[in-house]
Amino acid sequence: MNSAVRRLFLFFFSFAALTACEDPTDIGLELQDENLIGTEFTDTVTIQTGTVLQSDSIVSYRAATALVGRYADPVLGVTSAATFAEIGLGGTNVTFGNNAKADSLVLNLDYSFKYADTLQDLQVQVHRLTGAFDEKTSYFTSSEIAFEPAPLGTKAFKPRVEVVTVDGTSTKKTKILSIKLSPELANQFVAQSGQPTFTNQTSFLNFFRGVAIMSPDGANASVLGLNLNSNSSNLTLHYTAGDGTKKTHVFVIGSGGYFSRITTDRSGTAIANLQTKGSFVPSTETGGDTYVQAGAQLLTKLNLPHLEQLKTLQGNLIINRAELLIPVKASSTGNNLPVPPQLVLYETNGSNRILTDATGTPRAVQIDGAPVALTDNPAAIAYNKTKGYYNINITSYLQALLLGQKQNDGLLLGAAIVTADQQSRTRLISAQLNPYRAIITNTEAQPVKLLLYYSKLQ
Repeated sequence: MNSAVRRLFLFFFSFAALTACEDPTDIGLELQDENLIGTEFTDTVTIQTGTVLQSDSIVSYRAATALVGRYADPVLGVTSAATFAEIGLGGTNVTFGNNAKADSLVLNLDYSFKYADTLQDLQVQVHRLTGAFDEKTSYFTSSEIAFEPAPLGTKAFKPRVEVVTVDGTSTKKTKILSIKLSPELANQFVAQSGQPTFTNQTSFLNFFRGVAIMSPDGANASVLGLNLNSNSSNLTLHYTAGDGTKKTHVFVIGSGGYFSRITTDRSGTAIANLQTKGSFVPSTETGGDTYVQAGAQLLTKLNLPHLEQLKTLQGNLIINRAELLIPVKASSTGNNLPVPPQLVLYETNGSNRILTDATGTPRAVQIDGAPVALTDNPAAIAYNKTKGYYNINITSYLQALLLGQKQNDGLLLGAAIVTADQQSRTRLISAQLNPYRAIITNTEAQPVKLLLYYSKLQ
């Protein structure tokens, strides 16, 4: 071991001993005066990338958005989404009176999100569930409940979402997709009027277990995001009472169980062989590209293989700032396939699994300045549309790596929703199911970069 390396280890050992109870964020704060030490810069730290198929299943039970549709991505193949949902009775001891006649039974679905080619008709089918929800079962994007193959109703339409701006704030105006179901089913519903079937929710579910909403194979157009918790999402029976009065009864949707299933067909794509959970395809095999796709378990892995050499090559140093720039392939963005609004960097291991703390909370890179050992302030990485990249300050995380407080097993870049909890003053990560995707490029012309500002100890 040469003298420079011995001095390096002595410095880090001594510093770690002096700051054993402190967070790596504090490193170098007293050494920021450039007149005393001087600040240097490098952006040549090697970063290796690849695509990972997420090891863990994604929970979709009662997610904020339920998905339905199917679209073909020229790069990532076909993505399909289906929603399975219970229907609520909408009361107890439901009756429509004597001699009521069914007019129609209509499934109404509130939606305010669309993705992919909405210039084509989106075909939606509604099927009757034959299997039942189980309160003891967890439902993921890979789950399914049995349903009748013949649809109860179908509709083809062009999704439209209006954006309304009020006082500088833009919001999406919801739309309603209405699908008329079979007259036979409407008659079956009316026939249960005043019967034990309509006494309570349990009895009703024994009669009608719910619906599966999906697009048929080959109908490649777009995906809708449904708001099943909206009062506008329901199953409405239109009927004529015995006295000739036109009436309705609303069966609710969203109050019970529901989940979305997301499937992909990557045949013929650059990652067609990415089949096993946790498997990895390096960007050297995909033309320098890697992929992130929400809901479909695609993550980009970033490795810093020569980080230890950084200390040896540069001598005793203090990290002043470390910023990661993650470029998105320019030709891959567009109105039809926008990138995820937020990404998160997860800590991982040699098996490419997202690491968690003792409570099961994902271990993500924290907001710079927050204790890196905790998990309650994950950093949300936003996309800079003007510059065409995601960027994040990882100063504290990199300092923790250099001090050996974190394992250098790489990071997993994935789509997520980060929200602030005002009461606890923490930030929470939840799954992003809307099928946003991003193509990350790491080529000589457009590399992933670590912008590193550091000071050498004199």
